[in-house]
Amino acid sequence: MSARLNSTQNSPAWNAAAPIVGSVIALIWLMTQSAIADGECRFSPQRPVTLKTMGPCEFNPDLLSFAGDAAQQAACLTTKVLKFGQLGVRNELPAGFAKRVGQPLDLPPREALHALLRDFGLDQAFGPALSEPVSSARDNDPLSPFVQYFVMHDTSSPNFTRRDFPPDIDHDPGINALARYVCSNKIERAHVFINRSGEVLFAHDFEMPWRATKFEMATNFASTLKGLFVHVELIQPRRSEPSHGWLNDFQAPTPGFSAAQYERLALVYIVASRRAGRWLIPAFHAVIDEGIYDKHDDPQNFEFATFDENLEKLLERLKNPPSKQGAHIP
Repeated sequence: MSARLNSTQNSPAWNAAAPIVGSVIALIWLMTQSAIADGECRFSPQRPVTLKTMGPCEFNPDLLSFAGDAAQQAACLTTKVLKFGQLGVRNELPAGFAKRVGQPLDLPPREALHALLRDFGLDQAFGPALSEPVSSARDNDPLSPFVQYFVMHDTSSPNFTRRDFPPDIDHDPGINALARYVCSNKIERAHVFINRSGEVLFAHDFEMPWRATKFEMATNFASTLKGLFVHVELIQPRRSEPSHGWLNDFQAPTPGFSAAQYERLALVYIVASRRAGRWLIPAFHAVIDEGIYDKHDDPQNFEFATFDENLEKLLERLKNPPSKQGAHIP
């Protein structure tokens, strides 16, 4: 959920005070994380945004859809996100992905998917609702379109500022603690969180309409887009980029995500699509918010080809489920 910082943080006065300010903010951050882990979450209110354009993928408010067919939308919405939130070239979807997206083609049977979830230890989280519907736009208006988009984020936290990353970020308990993102008042930022060890927090059911981008919350839409997007956060620590002052989170690790994260992300994508009845259109947070002041820059260093490879492997497994005694799901 990383955001750009404005230019005042690069002034000489700011940089002179930055080490002290950084220490204070680090202390506040630790206190806040403790409070969050122990109870309610409190997020700073966001400044209202009024869009001047409908973004690079040309959202149509009347159709509640970005421009083009599902494959064209997916290619645009997964444009590579570069450092500082800049966008690279439009994604070229793998042939199999392009053929399936937006369609029910090759969606696995629920019984096979439930068996696979059990093999990953996620049947209790996702299994009971496999036959349940997903959210719909206009805050679950039954006459509005169901979920269309599967939005991928990175948490951009914890932020190590000028410190080095720990030697093993994929298994470091301080980085991968999912409890940091749990809210007793049930206002977690996303539907799903996936840490670098492959553990999953299912914070909001896919039937729950939720918003996690500035675009969705723009004044242009009111609550029209609430329920049109599913949101998944991938834990990714950050560091400060020295050329942009002390307090920023522009420097992401390489590789950006672990093998376990890509595998679980592919599995969550299958679950959400199975429940929606068609393959959801993937999207990146930074692409959706492109053009908005103080936009976010995530997910950084995301490799779509690796995500697709994991998806294909899981679909192959689903054709021959490793668990033969899956519970019957109507």
